[in-house]
Amino acid sequence: MSALDLVPGVRRMRPDDHFMVLSETDASPMHVGALILLAVPEADKAALTERLRVHFAERLPATPLQARLVQAPEGYDSDVWQDLGPLDMSAYVIEESDPTPDLAALRAAIARLNMVRLDLSAAPFKVHVFPHLAGDRAAIYIKQHHSVADGIGFQEVLRLLSDEAAPVPQRAADAVLPSPEPWRRLAEDRFAAEEDARAAQSSARKAALAALEAFKGQRAETPLLKMSGPTSARRSYATVSVPLDPFKATAKALGATVNDLFLACAAAALRAYLLKVDDLPETPLVINSSRSYRRADHGPFGNRITALHPHLATHIADPLERLRAIQASMAAELARGAFDEALLDALEKPFGARDRRAIFAERTSGGGRVLPGNLSLSNVPGPAGQRSFAGYRQLHNYPVPIIGSGRFLNITSRRSGENLDMGVIADAEKIADANEIATLFSAAVDDYANLAPQGERP
Repeated sequence: MSALDLVPGVRRMRPDDHFMVLSETDASPMHVGALILLAVPEADKAALTERLRVHFAERLPATPLQARLVQAPEGYDSDVWQDLGPLDMSAYVIEESDPTPDLAALRAAIARLNMVRLDLSAAPFKVHVFPHLAGDRAAIYIKQHHSVADGIGFQEVLRLLSDEAAPVPQRAADAVLPSPEPWRRLAEDRFAAEEDARAAQSSARKAALAALEAFKGQRAETPLLKMSGPTSARRSYATVSVPLDPFKATAKALGATVNDLFLACAAAALRAYLLKVDDLPETPLVINSSRSYRRADHGPFGNRITALHPHLATHIADPLERLRAIQASMAAELARGAFDEALLDALEKPFGARDRRAIFAERTSGGGRVLPGNLSLSNVPGPAGQRSFAGYRQLHNYPVPIIGSGRFLNITSRRSGENLDMGVIADAEKIADANEIATLFSAAVDDYANLAPQGERP
């Protein structure tokens, strides 16, 4: 813990988290989200939004969401999160008044709201409430900025906002920031104290880069498609829900993990779609995925992930051969893990925040930086048990993921009780209807179940 972190209610932003702020563009908002379906009786819908406002207000101080981002003077030190006092919950928990009687209309609304960036000079979250779903159902769409926490950390935020967590005392007022001169002195003390640790990290990064030379050339190159290029500012959104136990049984019968099978089903869906639109490349699609390196001493929030770029073997027609190729590619990526981790989690340096802003301003000028990988796929842990919010049972917890610059699709899955719930979000200029991918994914789940050995099928 550094000197400034000892100022009550003020927390430094790590460079990894700052990346999530700097890489954001209007075409690629950097927030993680969830579309949560709730069981809500018709008679309760009129009061639902206000009830949720009270419920969330009672739990927000336990999360990192009741804060705002403040830049350090001259960019000498890290930017910081300043804890805030009571929020006007009507500005953060917003009722969507337009009737959304079916899930198709709801998903269209989520696609639109997903493109609205969060204002980090205020608390970095929003909750949109949809009380008017047909039947005894309602929905909330909650999003938080990726700089606050990665996908796993976001699940902890949701837990703290659920009925599982008890209300906590409200803060009386905003935390007090130091003035510029004392702030700089605190930063200078911190940089001096961390000089040896920073030098050790630099040596470890050099060793990791040397070790990664052994992996050079092993990664598949990201192929160019007709739909490659800068990501547009339009989205299409769909959902998939798969019973988890049969999915696990299929994976086990095929000698695979749940994540292996998730990737294989996505590969099958993408191969079928790209064949249909005559855009299947001769080399395999490459994905952007992630691996968590979070340890107990890291705490539950912030970003603790390394990037993985396995291929999806979409050039292979046979589904079992494709599965094995995906497993081999993922194993090769995981072998790099310890070295990739050493390149991250760097300590701050003087004027680090200022220098990063200048670097990213150059990178994103002229239409945005194109990142490696054609699409993103993530499988994030979620709660095994039942969850509720303000007394209303959660039916589904669908991810609402992001699309990085230059990619055209993201499929993210997370456990929700007995289901594996997935969110499919597409660049609508390239894939007009994300539900096409969702339908093909569901078909692939059935196809792989049918390929399991007799007697071991779910």
